[in-house]
Amino acid sequence: QAASSTITRPADTTAYDSGDLVANSVTAGSVTNLQFTTLARISGGSGVIVGAQIQKSTNSTTNAAFRLHLFNTAPTYTSAGDNSAMTTVVVASAKGYLGYIDISAMVGFSDVAWGSGAPDNSRGGIPYVATAQIIYGLLEARGAYTPGNAEVFTITLDALQD
Repeated sequence: QAASSTITRPADTTAYDSGDLVANSVTAGSVTNLQFTTLARISGGSGVIVGAQIQKSTNSTTNAAFRLHLFNTAPTYTSAGDNSAMTTVVVASAKGYLGYIDISAMVGFSDVAWGSGAPDNSRGGIPYVATAQIIYGLLEARGAYTPGNAEVFTITLDALQD
């Protein structure tokens, strides 16, 4: 089963530092989590996430490395959003944290850039139980990445449903 979620980042080209949140708004109260809504057949359904892909609306690949964090409870944002250090603005329950997937390199095409990754753990996947059939995600820059103005990120998760 595959599920996708999209964010459009703010209309600026301010470079990210490694560890910064990539989000739809610089305002904490307006940040929208990525939501993957078809990974479970029923509320409380389970499975294993085996991979992820990112497609972004610009074809720049310089320092385009990202970490997708996954949760079964929605993270919240305290004082800021996009382009802020995640450690200072993201509040998430450790009980809801499922794991992460690194997309460490992207390929540039004439119109977009694309990259994929697999869970970075010894389990071969990220097991989950999807409360209300939703897995939440947030995207972290893992390099000094300069984004495109109002760049759109489409993230797709691949999962094996139970």
